[in-house]
Amino acid sequence: MTLPTTISTERLTLRPFEMRDLEGYVAYYTGDRTGGVGGPKPRHLAVKQFMAILGQWALRGYGRYAIDLNGTAIGHTGVMHYDETDPIELTWTLWDAVHEGFGYASEAAQAVLAAWKGAPLTVHVMPTNTRSVNVAERLGYTHDPSVAGPHYAPDMMTFRLEAAQ
Repeated sequence: MTLPTTISTERLTLRPFEMRDLEGYVAYYTGDRTGGVGGPKPRHLAVKQFMAILGQWALRGYGRYAIDLNGTAIGHTGVMHYDETDPIELTWTLWDAVHEGFGYASEAAQAVLAAWKGAPLTVHVMPTNTRSVNVAERLGYTHDPSVAGPHYAPDMMTFRLEAAQ
């Protein structure tokens, strides 16, 4: 299972996280946008989560990228696979609503999906997150009601790629 270190799209660069991205990530994870994924969290747990993202790359050789728009991280996307007992997931997040509606999440996630060489990726989305449900469907995923949400957010809907079902 592999991903390149950096992926470029028409408008975005998907790159490794850098320390300069920490404050944007912390602002996101301590804010209300993380309600569906166990947040908001206190700063020290947001910093710990940021470091875990970097650690997955070191341990597995693939992971999540900073979504870079014109030199600034606006979110993250990639493959989340911390625990062997969890499915391998394709994830995307924009850190601020100001970046929604431009197709950045779809563009970034599609680039990861195209570059991924590995097992089929699952997507988990909160039912109320209609924007992410739409992204999943644009990527070719369909909701599989027979599969429960992940242990960390059991209310999430599980999506699978149509070809992988």
